[in-house]
Amino acid sequence: MSKPLGTIWRLEPHTAKKHEILRRYFEAWLPILAQRNRHLFYIDAFAGPGEYTGGEPGSPLVILKAAGNYASKNGSKFKSELQCLFVEKDDDRYKNLVGLLEGIKPTLPANIKFRALPGTFASQATEIFSNVKVQRERNAPTLVFLDPFGFSEIPFRTIANLLKAPKSEVLVNVMYEEMNRFLSERLEGCFDAQFGTTEWRQIIDISDPVERLMGIHNLYLRQLRTVAKYVRAFLMRNKSNTPDYFLFFATNSLDGLEEMKKSMWKVDPEGEFQFSDFVDAKQQMPLFRAEPDYAWLRELILGQFRRSQVEIQVLGDWVVTETPFLREHIKKPILIPMEKEGALTVVKAKPGRRAYTYPDGTVLKFG
Repeated sequence: MSKPLGTIWRLEPHTAKKHEILRRYFEAWLPILAQRNRHLFYIDAFAGPGEYTGGEPGSPLVILKAAGNYASKNGSKFKSELQCLFVEKDDDRYKNLVGLLEGIKPTLPANIKFRALPGTFASQATEIFSNVKVQRERNAPTLVFLDPFGFSEIPFRTIANLLKAPKSEVLVNVMYEEMNRFLSERLEGCFDAQFGTTEWRQIIDISDPVERLMGIHNLYLRQLRTVAKYVRAFLMRNKSNTPDYFLFFATNSLDGLEEMKKSMWKVDPEGEFQFSDFVDAKQQMPLFRAEPDYAWLRELILGQFRRSQVEIQVLGDWVVTETPFLREHIKKPILIPMEKEGALTVVKAKPGRRAYTYPDGTVLKFG
């Protein structure tokens, strides 16, 4: 059901952005968790050949190069063991990947370990979950990247099993375009497995494309929230500007959610959590700098906290978990102007607090 490809192929802009999100998150994930944990675990379940026709690195090399850069900057301070598994089912792509991994191996320290596994993710499930079990017993943080070539390759129960450990996180490509095209009762067994529920059948008769898009998005979001505390999605559009796939991130860590949102904001500075090959090609020289919609954030905050008192940490957590925005969007663009206008009052603060600053422990009242 997926497009036929050779051993290696051209890197599409949206794929480059997908890898940028992955890399930025990994570059935040590794140093934070390496300070607190002796073991770290990374799985790339659909690794591909490891490169593109232009010489750009595939996801396995993106991760290993980021890990190597961190190791070289931190030297002996990086004492954790990072173990990576890369799974690839196509024989020629697997051989290409193995050759690239052998080439990068001498550049990495001994505590960055990796293996390539031939075969499908399903055929290697016993080996993969054996490793997952070991890491779970070690209480090791685990990051799983699921980027399949077809929509039917990742049953929801697999994702649920991967997320059983509190420190496990998943970044999964949910292939909307193919799901939408083949969504019918003819494939009811397949879609029951992919969504982990029969509720998708309520979407079949929706004809409006936006409602259909949101129906699939919202259902998968709800399903992920049954197995993870925090979920965030990013939409990728193709060169025709039509929806291609969602990247869903699921975690039980508020810090993890915040770092992933930061990575996504770097790719989409307007905070709409989407990227389009079409728009990217048309906007090589933008006239205006993209920035967040602070007026909307202000409305959201007032809608939740008007005439209420809230501690600054609680406000920040709420913005991260319940809105598209980041903690860093709160103080300068929102709180300072509101305090100057008299729309915000500081009702509790540490002694000696400077005006228009909001250190931990500050309590605010809106309206």
